[in-house]
Amino acid sequence: MALDHNHDAGTGTLGPDVARSVDLNEITAYFQPKVDLRSARIVGVEALARWARPDLELTAPKDFLGLVETGGQMPALTERMIEISTRAAGDWWRSGLGLQLSVNLPASAFSGADQDLHTFVIDALAASALPAEALQFEVTEEALLQEPERAAEVLGQLSRLGSTISVDDFGTGHFSLRRLMRLPIDELKIDRSVVLGITDDEEDRAIARSIIHLAHQMGLQVLAEGVETKEQWQRLRSMGCERAQGFLISKPHAARDIPAWLATWSHRGRELGSSKPAQRDTKPASKSPPVRAEAPA
Repeated sequence: MALDHNHDAGTGTLGPDVARSVDLNEITAYFQPKVDLRSARIVGVEALARWARPDLELTAPKDFLGLVETGGQMPALTERMIEISTRAAGDWWRSGLGLQLSVNLPASAFSGADQDLHTFVIDALAASALPAEALQFEVTEEALLQEPERAAEVLGQLSRLGSTISVDDFGTGHFSLRRLMRLPIDELKIDRSVVLGITDDEEDRAIARSIIHLAHQMGLQVLAEGVETKEQWQRLRSMGCERAQGFLISKPHAARDIPAWLATWSHRGRELGSSKPAQRDTKPASKSPPVRAEAPA
């Protein structure tokens, strides 16, 4: 989904607005930082959609995604998110903040509705002057399941541009491992439902260890989402997980606020990065792919 797949689809609290189509011009992007668990350096951000309705608070995707889908606006919304987020990331790159940008792709990207997605991405990169290598696309297992052949084609096109591909919510679906290995994947994201119980639930720890081991065997890096406690940070680092995002690190921010937030991260990053990790509970991981872009801690 091109919005924020950490929220359920639906009409939520829209009330009388439920019959109204989402005005795509009112959609804006907020950005949640991602951190390297080993160095505590901020390495990228994920673009998350927010509906900025006039005179009202920002609306999260759980409260408007259903309108977007039923109104057939998902392809257009995907393009808007790519356009506004690459523009912001391009500005950061020109100012010296080499952050990797992650953008979510919905199932419609693989259904034929986004036939010109590849061309649109090329144009967006050119307009923003953002290097293709600084752009990552996230796709859920659920989206891959709907059109696996078309997904392989689209992701292959984007990968050949130089962009990286991440499988989100990994471990919650039933996508064939054989098919997964045929896709140009660079990263697996451990779902927040697994991270939630990683410090006190052996089953969740076993799932996390399995995902990390599988990813490393495939030459992929791993990111854990929904990290909210220092204990989760330490546990994931001890397992060999390379990256994390979640409220322990930061909530999503408007593009204009990212540089200022980065300036405040230094102390917090040193505190987390210097904390003694839990005893390593997995075999040494194979060397992960190099980080493509980093911002100063």
